Amino acid sequence: MLEFFSKLYIEQRDLDKITELCFDGGNEIYGYIQPDWDGEDFFFDIQSIKGFEHIKNLKSVEYISMVDEEVLEPMKERGITIS
Repeated sequence: MLEFFSKLYIEQRDLDKITELCFDGGNEIYGYIQPDWDGEDFFFDIQSIKGFEHIKNLKSVEYISMVDEEVLEPMKERGITIS
């Protein structure tokens, strides 16, 4: 499954459909990428949001885990709702 995601090509028109993001270690996607991940380490933690500007229609980000609020500050500065 990791090979599938590493070869996945996302076009701008795909990014244009995204209006919200949710950072939560309980999301199903992480089990697909790392089936034996128990969520007890920092393997998927977000260290950078570089390039988020390509998600032009992003309106809100919910962070439950996996990212420090300071990392999301550039999004907040662009008017994206952080909760």
